[in-house]
Amino acid sequence: MRALLALVLFAAATAHAQVYRWVDRNGTVNYSSEAPPSGLPSTRVAIEAKPGAPSPDTQECYTVRCQGERMEERIARREQSEARASAERAALAPPQPLGLEFRKYISIQRGMSMGELITIAGRPDVVYSEWSGTLWTYLPITGEPWTTTITLINGRVHDIDRQRKF
Repeated sequence: MRALLALVLFAAATAHAQVYRWVDRNGTVNYSSEAPPSGLPSTRVAIEAKPGAPSPDTQECYTVRCQGERMEERIARREQSEARASAERAALAPPQPLGLEFRKYISIQRGMSMGELITIAGRPDVVYSEWSGTLWTYLPITGEPWTTTITLINGRVHDIDRQRKF
């Protein structure tokens, strides 16, 4: 029993070892738990000492666990901020063109109403209204390199134009 107690006390004494700091002849700063070579001035570093005034972010937090929790909170706040900024950028970005697939294009005929056209082709990428009618344009997309322009007069399909754009 006494041997176990002596072993525990010895382990506690070695765990509370001193840390020395010194500068060698080459100008390199060294830290060690052993005393420096003789002839070199050294200072003892108090490893249990607390630094000066804590930063506002630490709030008297000196343990590794506490600092880790604070860091996780900061990372979470930063990720939320980045997600908000990304959402704002996405909202300001122009919408991607929907295009018009060939199988939908061949279903469009002159004389169709605007409602029938929307049912078949969906909403257009660009709408331009002028005094003679309305132009609906479907822009090229991947796999469909065609620009389709449909002229509507009085709510009916008047002209269909499809051109290959590179």
